[in-house]
Amino acid sequence: MHIAVIGAGVVGVSSAYLLARAGHRVTLIDAEAAPGRGASAANAGQLSWAYGDAMASPALLRHLPAILAQRDPAFRVRLRLDADFLLWGLRFLSHAPSRRWWKNTSDILRLADESRRELAALLGEADLTFDYRVAGKLHLYPDLPSLVAARPTVERKRQMGLDQRILSRAEAEAVEPALKTYQGEIAGAVYTPDDALGDAAAFCRQLTDFMVRRYAVSTAFGRRVVGFEQHAGCLSAVRFADCEPLRVDASVVTAGPLIRTLTAALPEARAVQPVAGYSLTVPWRQGAPRVSLTDVKRKLAFAAIGDRFRVAGLADIVTPGSGFAQDRFATLRETARSVLPGCFDQAEWALNWSGERPMTPTSHPLIAPSRKIRGVYLNAGHGMLGWTLALGSARRLADMLA
Repeated sequence: MHIAVIGAGVVGVSSAYLLARAGHRVTLIDAEAAPGRGASAANAGQLSWAYGDAMASPALLRHLPAILAQRDPAFRVRLRLDADFLLWGLRFLSHAPSRRWWKNTSDILRLADESRRELAALLGEADLTFDYRVAGKLHLYPDLPSLVAARPTVERKRQMGLDQRILSRAEAEAVEPALKTYQGEIAGAVYTPDDALGDAAAFCRQLTDFMVRRYAVSTAFGRRVVGFEQHAGCLSAVRFADCEPLRVDASVVTAGPLIRTLTAALPEARAVQPVAGYSLTVPWRQGAPRVSLTDVKRKLAFAAIGDRFRVAGLADIVTPGSGFAQDRFATLRETARSVLPGCFDQAEWALNWSGERPMTPTSHPLIAPSRKIRGVYLNAGHGMLGWTLALGSARRLADMLA
């Protein structure tokens, strides 16, 4: 079939690759001038094979009053009188109880494992350079009660075959010596040696170039999709804002911000809401961490990506299209400086970024055919785990179309 993939972030590029490898003729479309310019441009960089924890959780539910009162700098919720938003919020809260949280988390972890195996297969086929490495990850817990509370989840993940270990602060410092000067509280850590990282934006560019050469994938960058043409309920073409429609047999919508503009044609898109996040990237300096870190208390993720060092964080459930909020970025920067002052003071240059990550109430991506237009599929709603789940969800999508 001729398939249009709308959105050239990590999910869209991964989808285009696996569809092209399956023998389909693929056109990759994005409103930006190049791939990887949206939510994939400067994300946390962590490939979290063992950290597919759903956002709606018992811990977040207990913390909800503080979040709504804006007493937690890591989260912000902008309440609005919008039926889709309110329904999404109610569904989100309904998935916070322990049993549902673990069901969602275990489903995501299985998808992450599929993604890890697909990445290994891809790297066996293509010589891609995107600063990929198995860095390991340390989740830093501020006090003994929070570390003890993490133990049951660690045990559950170990039963699934994941390698996780609970470490004392001294043991964590042996894994990452930079923690000896870390200014945040550390009672202990959960260490995952097999978690990896990489530059998602470079992955998008390199994989797109590879697909064009190897599988003759066509690209249409700088093209904004405004809807679909159909005949008797079947997709016939993708419509653009400023040029002739593209005749196709099927289409896959992966674009995060765009999906909300297509709700008239895709009612399933109402189940997705944007969660804004921020990152700051500076040059890596001697003595900065090389192992990936997540500060559980401050909700900060640190990653050494090639010759750069990045901190990412915040989760703001916002109105779509809210854009860069300088005060929220300042919160991220100052919090990062407070725990790793030597890394983020007096940087020669810095990359400031924010992106809207589309998320479902379960944190599990929506991988499904449209109920309204036959031939249209969705692969969206990955939230903060788009980089981790991209190839796994692309595999499931390709199997669905097959």
